[in-house]
Amino acid sequence: MGKKTSTNPITLFYVLVGYVLLQFSWWLYLIFSLYEQTYSQDQLEHKTWMLVGEGSVFLVILLIGVYIIKKAFKREKELNKLHENFLQSVSHELKTPISSVGLYLQTLQKRALTEEKRQDIYGRSLAEIERLNMLISDILTARNIESKNYFFDKEEMKLDVYFEELIERLKGSILKDHSVEYDLSKCSLLLDKGALDSILYNLIENAVKYAPEKSKIGFHLKKEGGNILIQVSDEGSGISDDMKEKVFDKFYRIENESTRKSKGTGLGLHITRFLVEGQGGRIKLRDNKPKGLIAEIEFNEK
Repeated sequence: MGKKTSTNPITLFYVLVGYVLLQFSWWLYLIFSLYEQTYSQDQLEHKTWMLVGEGSVFLVILLIGVYIIKKAFKREKELNKLHENFLQSVSHELKTPISSVGLYLQTLQKRALTEEKRQDIYGRSLAEIERLNMLISDILTARNIESKNYFFDKEEMKLDVYFEELIERLKGSILKDHSVEYDLSKCSLLLDKGALDSILYNLIENAVKYAPEKSKIGFHLKKEGGNILIQVSDEGSGISDDMKEKVFDKFYRIENESTRKSKGTGLGLHITRFLVEGQGGRIKLRDNKPKGLIAEIEFNEK
């Protein structure tokens, strides 16, 4: 069987525009010829200017339409590429933790290991399972956001206690290859716990992903000027200023997906911003000193 060839829609569009312009030019010629036969010289000059004016308006509207449609085609092409990258990412992200846990279980089954090594494998397995769980949660959350079907279930939370429990739990999994530093002031706030879990896991995963092993991951919780600030910092490579807003776009990732240098789908920060702003907060990224990145969330203290 021969390969099917598809015609680029933008090519058809340009052909149609060219046809319209040719027809427009022909109609102008015919109308002008008719005017020459019908009107006197003085009337012809007046009618000609009317024809030029109306033709110019039509041409300007046509060119504006071409520009708008071309932008729409370009945006659609970019979205299709992002969706394709996303599907590739999800496929990889679903397979990786399943394969890793399978290998860890085979190792436990076939080898006699020391207790220290067994605990290490347990921790890594838990980290992969947690990552898989959060990936599925992110996909479901993204779907609910898209369909405007996401609702917050807020409760009074003691944030310092919450952070201590979260850090202690993640030290045995996602944070096990990094040192952890935290400074937590006593704070309480009305928040959705599930949403906060998702927010912090995404920020921590990003910090761990781009920071070298044994480097420091920092957590800071404090009150400042009537606001509660939450900061997650790392000592990774950081990102440039012009990328600090783009990374919140849906499916956006800085590196090329084909390289797969790091894990991720491009959904995490997009979802994080929605979950923060949906609870009246603000999130921004800024440089850490001497290197790395700080993700800072600010909530009004009520």
